Amino acid sequence: MPPHPTSHDPGGTLHLRPHGATALCIVVGLVGLGLTLDAVLRAGWQGVLVLPVLLLLLALVWMVLWAPRVVLHEETVEVRNVLGTHHLPFGAIEEVRLGAMLRFEVATRRGTTSTLTAWNAPALGKDAPWRRQAMMHEQDLRGRRLTAQERLVHDQRRSRSAVVKQRWERWMDRRDALGTPAADGGEAVMTTRANMLQIAVVAVCALLVVARGLF
Repeated sequence: MPPHPTSHDPGGTLHLRPHGATALCIVVGLVGLGLTLDAVLRAGWQGVLVLPVLLLLLALVWMVLWAPRVVLHEETVEVRNVLGTHHLPFGAIEEVRLGAMLRFEVATRRGTTSTLTAWNAPALGKDAPWRRQAMMHEQDLRGRRLTAQERLVHDQRRSRSAVVKQRWERWMDRRDALGTPAADGGEAVMTTRANMLQIAVVAVCALLVVARGLF
């Protein structure tokens, strides 16, 4: 059986966000710009009155689809969700699960384990029907089809988020080889902070829409 394709790790800091989310943000930005120019050309400077609504729309798309991502470092990972950003040292991660969403099993200060879901990370890709049929035909020619578990592993290794699990597993192997403790002085603990910039920008845009409605 041929080896499973795996996600390449170029090293350094990686920003992971679904291609679809990136494309949608760009499209919405271009549409917003086009609508603004059209309003100004049609109504003169009075067309600027539509700006608060467009700004709110763009701010929401930025907050929900552009800013959220997974930022992978050499020994830590940032999970930037909609309202908060979670900083995970590799030592605090107990498992990385890749399915419909990227999830982390994380040790807490209370000695328990919590599940953290990355809102906007690349998940398992879906093959086009023709590509899946071609793969099944190739497997038939080789004399054996992949089992459901083997197909899952195959799809997981092809995902762009697979590099997160690969880098974490390499870090774990190095730690075990050196015999270092699981946590160093309590530093291997997840920390969380609110995304105040995104929240503030959306709130200001919402207030501008309310003010436009009142005046």
